Formats: sequence, C-alpha cells, structure tokens
Amino acid sequence: MKSTKSSTQLSDLANAAADNNRWPRLPYNHVDEPHFVFILTLPYAGSTIIAKYLATSPNIGLLRKNGEGQQLVPGIARNWNSNATFDGESIRSAWLNRYQEINHNGRLEIIVEKSPPNMVRIDALRSLFSRTTCVVNNRDPVAFCSSTLFRNAPNIEKLGDADRLQYLQKFAMAWVTRSKTLKRLASAQSLMTCSYEQFCELPESLKTIFEKATGEAINPKKDPLLQIKDYPRSRIENKNREQVARLSETEIEFVVKILHPHSALTSFFGYTPESWLLGTE
Repeated sequence: MKSTKSSTQLSDLANAAADNNRWPRLPYNHVDEPHFVFILTLPYAGSTIIAKYLATSPNIGLLRKNGEGQQLVPGIARNWNSNATFDGESIRSAWLNRYQEINHNGRLEIIVEKSPPNMVRIDALRSLFSRTTCVVNNRDPVAFCSSTLFRNAPNIEKLGDADRLQYLQKFAMAWVTRSKTLKRLASAQSLMTCSYEQFCELPESLKTIFEKATGEAINPKKDPLLQIKDYPRSRIENKNREQVARLSETEIEFVVKILHPHSALTSFFGYTPESWLLGTE
C-alpha cells in the first residue's frame, strides 16, 4: 500500500517551492563577471532612457530590456524595505546567469543595472560582485511628480482636484525621501552624479561622466532612436516642460510649497522648483 505524504510534508514542499520561486538559484560560471554599473535613481527619473542610451555601446548590456535586473529575483523586486533580508547568492546567480546568457559573443564588459530600489541596499549588492561602480541620477521634482501622477494614479481623468493634490503630496514627499538617500550616498561615497536634464541637453556628457566614474571606455551611438516604456521610438528629448504642462497652476504651486522646506536638497541636485511658477524652466 502506497504511503501518502502528511500535511506537514506537503506544506514544507510548498514552502520550499515558493522560496525557490522568490530566490532562484541558477547555474553560472563563477569566474565570468562583468563590471556592474549601478545607476542609483528614483523611478520616473529618466533612468530607462539613460540605460538604453548607454547600452547602444557594443560593450554594454542590460539584464532586462528596461535595465532592471530586480525582476529576475522576485524576492527583491519592487522591495523598498531597507531592513528586508535577502538571499545574496540568489541575486548573484540570477544576474550572472543572465549576463552569461546574453554575452554569447563575448563582447559585453559592462552591465548597467538601474532598478530604483537598489539604492536602499546598494552596499550589500556591491559586495556580491568583484567590480562595481555607482552613479547617482535625479530629475526635476515637479516634472517627477507629474510623470508619476499620470503613470500611477488610477482613473486619473476621473479624479477630483482634492484627490489629485493628495497624490501629488505623496509623490513630492517620495521625491524628497528618496533624494535624501541619493544625496547621502553621493556625499558619503563621493559618487559622480548625473541628471535627466543634463543628459537630454548633451547626451555625450553622460559618456564623459560614465568613463570617468568607471575607468571604462564606451562608444554609445550618436542621436539614437530609443524605445522607452510604451512610447513610440524617439530621439533623446527633455520631456519636463511637456510633463509639467499637464498640471494646473494650483497643482504646481502646491508641489512647490511642499518642496520649499527642502530647498537645500533641491539645490544639491541643481533644481529650483519655484522657477516653474515664473515660467523660466
């Protein structure tokens, strides 16, 4: 007579399967590593177009099309909890397995990784690999709030004025909180910084920053057509004015008022939110 597994055994098997799902362990060559360059960034701050521009260089790759390797390891995907425990070997195996898979021609020397939550555990992530560099990126906070609002607020066209302001308050404070983390990292580790605006104005400036930070020579395409999210392929262009134009004057004033007590932070990154009220941005 065949024995049946106890409910405890079945539960243990289910838990093991779920854990393996969250923290995959994949085969990889332990000595074949790229130079990982972490773009430390907020979401909706232009990091996707930055990563895709860099990846037009023949020696640069992305673990996923959007440059966010966190999706390869569900246990860290979208996890902003800096105190969360994680399986370092799972991350290392998943990322190096994918790198070795995409590096079939042997030309990729650098992997650009720009998952925004990386900023809350970057020291631990860097310890997993032999060669790493970090570059801090940011975007104008008013444009960030508008971009985030229209990407995340449900049924935006049906929201009342009060609800829109509530969302904008949330997103403005998210910019503040995460920019404080970026400032701390940039200051404590003397990291080089870039910005969405600087990049759009002169993409070649990012090449200079990147090479100075990493010591690696790169050769990205000039004036490339890039696919970003669900937008049509386009050339590099600053969309800040277009984004802010989607907000009412009252909403812009509201965001600027929230940011005013944090002027030292906005100034650190070279932003003057009140200039949107003067129409000089």
